[in-house]
Amino acid sequence: MAGCSLSLARAQSISDCEGAITLCGDLYTETDASFNSGAIQEFTGICNQNLEQSSVWYSFTVQEDGLLSFILDPLNPMDDYDWGLFDITTGGCEGIGTALLSPEVGCNSYGVAPPEPNGATGISTTNGGTGSSNGPGNFNGPPFNADLPVQAGETYALVVMNWTNSLEGYEIDFGQSTASLYDDSPPLIDSVQVVDCELTSFDVFLDEYVNFLTVTAEDFELVGPTGSVFSFSSVVGLAGVNGYNEILRLTLDGAIDMSGSYTLHITDAAGSIADACGNLGEGFAEVELTVLDPPLGWDELEVLLCPDDAASLSVNSVVQQPENTAYTYIWAYDLAGAPTIGTGPGIETMGDGVYDVTISTSPPCYSASGSFHVITEECSLTIPNVITPANGDALNNAFLVDGLDQYPGSKVHIYNRWGEMVYTSENFGATAGWDPTSDQASEGTYYYILRILRGQDEVSVIDAAGETLYPADGNPYLELNGSFALMRQKR
Repeated sequence: MAGCSLSLARAQSISDCEGAITLCGDLYTETDASFNSGAIQEFTGICNQNLEQSSVWYSFTVQEDGLLSFILDPLNPMDDYDWGLFDITTGGCEGIGTALLSPEVGCNSYGVAPPEPNGATGISTTNGGTGSSNGPGNFNGPPFNADLPVQAGETYALVVMNWTNSLEGYEIDFGQSTASLYDDSPPLIDSVQVVDCELTSFDVFLDEYVNFLTVTAEDFELVGPTGSVFSFSSVVGLAGVNGYNEILRLTLDGAIDMSGSYTLHITDAAGSIADACGNLGEGFAEVELTVLDPPLGWDELEVLLCPDDAASLSVNSVVQQPENTAYTYIWAYDLAGAPTIGTGPGIETMGDGVYDVTISTSPPCYSASGSFHVITEECSLTIPNVITPANGDALNNAFLVDGLDQYPGSKVHIYNRWGEMVYTSENFGATAGWDPTSDQASEGTYYYILRILRGQDEVSVIDAAGETLYPADGNPYLELNGSFALMRQKR
């Protein structure tokens, strides 16, 4: 097979449309005609009675409007070559055989019986061509069709069939065409798609197939928003057909650490990528990159509430989330009828139960989860009037105020009957209480001064006198004085 300005086949077989030879010049010579019909039996035109035999497929894309003309001339005039032409602009090779997707636009199966020579065929009004479909034989139209008007951007597939199974081949000459038929445009980048969340892999979508033998990682570079240049360590061809690809996967040599607008450039550092007609790639495409910080999760936290109270649950009240990434939130409540009860960073509780939140990046590359277990408890503070340390029952051993852990920063001073301070704490609610040994405190009456840091909350207190409600009065501290008895087991 030889020719002038032609591409290599882009599939397993040039006898299938998907493997069509891309024509890149006016004159093409085929010295070894095909003897098979490829892997797929394809529609070859009405004049060929839809028979495919000893076929070779070609393709080209019109660059400028005009008339299409070609002469298919056997190297041996006795040989009989038939052909079909299809507009595959919309439906591609898969649409051949359907009038709407890839319609037949030309067909000729002219032929004469030996010893008469068959001679040339094709599309040529100058050579007496008429109509758009002629044959079979020599009683159904001339060997040439009339010139075909074509428009820029249209892609055509031409099938040539070696009806006499000749060994000598043929020549195809498009020189009479007034349309410009051959690709002289450089491969360009259509778009760039980020493959992974770490921003290390990119799929580059080209506007045409390129010869992968011309592709190297050095043919591309990524330029950041500050002008920093990133190179690539490897490139893999995707969607390939026999060495040609229109999608390339690039792996970055390094890491992206800044969000912003980047540009991916085709370079000539290694000679550049090239299409089937030898046009070298050029240009660039923009791609927005967002560096995502994974969100932070936590194990279930217990939240205690007083009756009739509600709490504001917030992800940032547990773990401050990274500030450089926007997150989405999905809240679920185990007693709710709907699976989602909130989509913000925080919600108000609606009763006891477990509140789960899933925090995700957008796009959803990373996620984390956390939960709150809300429990309602009686919130009155209970101050004992008797403690019994070391009496053998492990109960009531210490002077402590039940519920005081809800008021961090509350203070206590405990005095003996002579006015000596025997215990003090600046955050009494966080302790296990005052549990003195016999050497530290003997039996008797002890006095306390309790300063409760209650802010603007009203506080209910249960002591020896009963339950008392202390409304908020503007003073963040509620100060209570009282006494209690310390009793020890008699030995």
